[in-house]
Amino acid sequence: MRYIKLASGAAICLGLMLGASTVYAAEATETTCRDLEAQVRTALETSQQAGNQQAVKERESGRAYCTRGFYKIGAGHLTQALKLLGQKT
Repeated sequence: MRYIKLASGAAICLGLMLGASTVYAAEATETTCRDLEAQVRTALETSQQAGNQQAVKERESGRAYCTRGFYKIGAGHLTQALKLLGQKT
């Protein structure tokens, strides 16, 4: 009985650790922002669409948020810019 409690406690701890690491891995970082910004820049350079103004605004918003350390919000804006430019994220 004692080993069953120990094993179940270890399984719960392992599950919590794996869940926490998954959440951490999903967080946006400065590197994420930098990579997305490079993708947006490349997409803007190669795009011939007339409606790039909204994508440029999204890129500027994303850069501003990333510069201030709000990486998740900035990555969201940069991802939206890519979508506006017809790029897959």
